[in-house]
Amino acid sequence: MKKTIKKATIYDVANLAHTSLATASRVINGKDNVSDSTKQRVLDAIKELNYKPNAIAKDLATKSNTSVAIIVPEINYTYISHVVAGLMDCAKKYGYDCLIFTTEDRADVSQVLNKVLSKRVNGVVVFNDFLDEKDVGVLTDYAVPVVTIGLDLKTKSSITWHYKNQIKDIVTNCLLNKKQDVYFLKVHNGSKMEQRLQAAISEAYIEQNKEFTNVIKVPDSYKETYPILKEHFKNHPNGFYISLRDSIAIAALNAAMDMQLKVPDQVEFMAVIGTKYSELTRPKLSSFNINMRELGFKGMETLAKLILHPELIIHEKLPFGFVSRGTTK
Repeated sequence: MKKTIKKATIYDVANLAHTSLATASRVINGKDNVSDSTKQRVLDAIKELNYKPNAIAKDLATKSNTSVAIIVPEINYTYISHVVAGLMDCAKKYGYDCLIFTTEDRADVSQVLNKVLSKRVNGVVVFNDFLDEKDVGVLTDYAVPVVTIGLDLKTKSSITWHYKNQIKDIVTNCLLNKKQDVYFLKVHNGSKMEQRLQAAISEAYIEQNKEFTNVIKVPDSYKETYPILKEHFKNHPNGFYISLRDSIAIAALNAAMDMQLKVPDQVEFMAVIGTKYSELTRPKLSSFNINMRELGFKGMETLAKLILHPELIIHEKLPFGFVSRGTTK
């Protein structure tokens, strides 16, 4: 029986050299910002493993069709599926073949990056909080154009949306004019988007010489969040509640209404990311008018520019307004 020889990957090199993936990538691609000792360990590992880093570049040069990778978390939220739909809409416009890769947690990232590189794609769109700048750097070190959505990186192309100042204005208005406490509904093990949202709320509090401590940690589930908030409202019949996603805000809204609290006179609710469900609640849920499908379309359109002009670095911050519906006043 013929024995199959497994080809070494960049991850094998990094493990053998006891370096990070990003460091191994920098050495392989001739970057200067690596110490001599570390560089030698990586080179020794390359030699021992008989690693062939140029195979990807060679395959990319000979490809006739254009394929792109899309890296997202599990598509279990409506807003993620909307982003993917927008990406696919634009990919169809350009005739791109799309490969979708998902991650359940941070532990999946190395494996996913390895799969993406092995597919010899012409470009990558990342809408995934599990990846950071070093991970994106692994792709760009291989001269693969990358666009991140929602992750603002100084040295990489990105499409982001601006809401920090608006959140701060909303919180400041609650503190100064409404004389109302603000609560943040934070999902357990939440995303970096949630971290940035909480930071914006805290910043507004600090500017008013206050400390923000009203963080309510909730499960990533409407069914489990509802009873927690229902119990909370027994002792907190007033306040302004902010969540990243509308599903969590709706759980809080329904719990408040079932406790006979008046919305929005006693309690107010808003979500940063609203979907069609924001329009279906009674009263309708206030949220930003972020068109996630448009965001995805714009991300793929930016990648198309980079595929033609890989030397470009494109940063675009899309403005979205806050829509006050029936749950805020």
